[in-house]
Amino acid sequence: MLYKNFKIQLILALTVLTSACTNMDLVQTTAINTVFEETALVKAKPIAIEKSNINFDSHPIAKRYRTVISGEYAKQEVNFANHYVVITWGCGSGCVSGAMVDSRNGTVYSLPEDKEWGGNGTYVTFKQESNILTSVWVIPTPTGDTEETRKYWRWDEQSKIFAHTSAFSTYLESK
Repeated sequence: MLYKNFKIQLILALTVLTSACTNMDLVQTTAINTVFEETALVKAKPIAIEKSNINFDSHPIAKRYRTVISGEYAKQEVNFANHYVVITWGCGSGCVSGAMVDSRNGTVYSLPEDKEWGGNGTYVTFKQESNILTSVWVIPTPTGDTEETRKYWRWDEQSKIFAHTSAFSTYLESK
């Protein structure tokens, strides 16, 4: 970031220094255009790549939920760990189930299931640039309020499994 700011400052300084030049308009226009190009590069979205076809033989959940997985995979962009499309569907009152598809090769993986909860929770949260998936269990309290319990799962790209972790909970909840 420091280097980028230095480049912008240098370009602007050159623009000011060349204001006495006969080609002032050309130099200013070039400098300003360069600054806008730099800014546009920073704000640009990642280039979309063509997603691979789903390999329905890669996991039993892919065959069982073929319709919802294929329909949602076609609609969604990569939304988890820079390569995966997470797909969820309801499995009853206050329950969510799901899978994720590797956009590079079409392999399907099941979302982590918590043995204590007997599933994925009420809903899951995740980010495109993160390998942490959060499962949330929402339960009503006797006072009529709701209470949320969160569990954090880290996707390990090498072993291709989710590992339960509590190391992120304090950090993530403070954000």
